[in-house]
Amino acid sequence: MGAFFRTYRFLIPFLCCLFLLSCGGKKTKSYDYQIAFDPAWYALESPGREPSLTNFTVELIEAIGKIERVSIGVYERSWSDLMYALQQGQCDAICSTMQPYLFYEKLYNFSNLYLVTGSVLVIPFKAPILPLEKMSGKIIGIQRGSNASIILEKYPDIIQRTYDAIQPALTDTSEGTIDGAFADILSAEAFVQDLFHGQLKIATPPLTPEGVRILALQGHTPELIKIFNRGLARLKENGKYSELVKKWNLAEPMK
Repeated sequence: MGAFFRTYRFLIPFLCCLFLLSCGGKKTKSYDYQIAFDPAWYALESPGREPSLTNFTVELIEAIGKIERVSIGVYERSWSDLMYALQQGQCDAICSTMQPYLFYEKLYNFSNLYLVTGSVLVIPFKAPILPLEKMSGKIIGIQRGSNASIILEKYPDIIQRTYDAIQPALTDTSEGTIDGAFADILSAEAFVQDLFHGQLKIATPPLTPEGVRILALQGHTPELIKIFNRGLARLKENGKYSELVKKWNLAEPMK
């Protein structure tokens, strides 16, 4: 029994959260506000990290509600049905990776990022940390189709090598075949702490603006976005945000 508990203890809070989440189609009137999210985190492409992302999101929103003294219900919806739930008024906001481009801001009201997922530079553990402008002639790996290519457009003297997946790029970095690789911060943190522990390190804060935030329909419950942003800022000030990030083994941007 002890071995079983040690093996599956990380699932207990996740299952408890899922049990408490409402899956109904209609908005629950007992809450001041209700936020929906995709428990598969399809848009993040972070297999294996879904329980951590879910628990972090649920606990963060609950903490924001507590510190702002409002009740916020959180429930799950499939990725394909998430926007429909928002448009049909089945929730007040959704968790989304959508970025606040001008044409989207005409339709939606965006919160600040509550989880940053942008690209960071990963380098060998013993290598000196250099600014990108001083990495002329260095070979940097990127995953095909990632936004990391936008970063390197500003540094034409850096040699770019493209990979179909990020792990081979990190392997080549650890073996000295290339000088570094760009990876989203969640993947980078996971690899640096596990498979490449003591071999690689993160050398930059996120350099692209991806991340997770909540968004609401433009003109609908604008006070929720203000409440969320204010509560998020207060949790960062009092250390609760960092506590949750560490608890669920996610990544807090370097300062």
